[in-house]
Amino acid sequence: MKSFGIMVAAMLMATGAMAQETEGDGCPFTFDAGLFTNDIWRGGNCAGLSFMGDAEFSAGGFTAGVAAISAIGKDDYTELDFYASYSIGGAFLSLTDYSWTQDKFEYFGPYKTYHYLELGAGYDFSEKTEVPLSISYNVMLAGANRKADDSQGHSSYIEICYAPSLECGLDLGFTVGAAIENEESLMYTRKDGFNFAELKFDMSKSYNLKNFCTVTPSIAVICNPTGLGEHGEAYFVGGVNFSF
Repeated sequence: MKSFGIMVAAMLMATGAMAQETEGDGCPFTFDAGLFTNDIWRGGNCAGLSFMGDAEFSAGGFTAGVAAISAIGKDDYTELDFYASYSIGGAFLSLTDYSWTQDKFEYFGPYKTYHYLELGAGYDFSEKTEVPLSISYNVMLAGANRKADDSQGHSSYIEICYAPSLECGLDLGFTVGAAIENEESLMYTRKDGFNFAELKFDMSKSYNLKNFCTVTPSIAVICNPTGLGEHGEAYFVGGVNFSF
């Protein structure tokens, strides 16, 4: 499952770097594009080599945007997500509409089959303190996350991220994610109830190319101890993001 951009991985840090570089330039619109060896979202491998892009509008505490992913090669994976969020004093609330498919991309098909609507809430401690720590809680409200009786599964995802920046310019990320799910509507793990879905360490560094863009190469090591494999899953992801 896929992205909030994305998406779960090194892309989040790259987008954060973009926002810092463009802050104060007077333009409320930003966009970025990148290429990554895998699309890993909340501990799950959505696709292999993938192109990812994001376009965003920000004004005050309000942000709205669209994120997209397209697999390169035999995966035939496509994703298109629209999102909006509002933050104040470190607290934030978000609403995201995800749509993806491994075969024919039926974006305008029945909503309960081809979309996932998620509500998220959280707090970024770095807004008020010097601690680069954030926590979020997300729950599926509508769409394809359904039980056997066709009722909503309401799969939930909790994420805690510690993202320090080193004096040498490296940005680090230590992320722990856990899912709360019903066995009839599993999205992140293969087990009912509360389970850890992602243990991730990522590293990135941004290079500002004056008057053009910010280039951010990144790597990430991701483990899902309760993933689809009998003994869990582990991934190494590398990529580069270009922010404008």
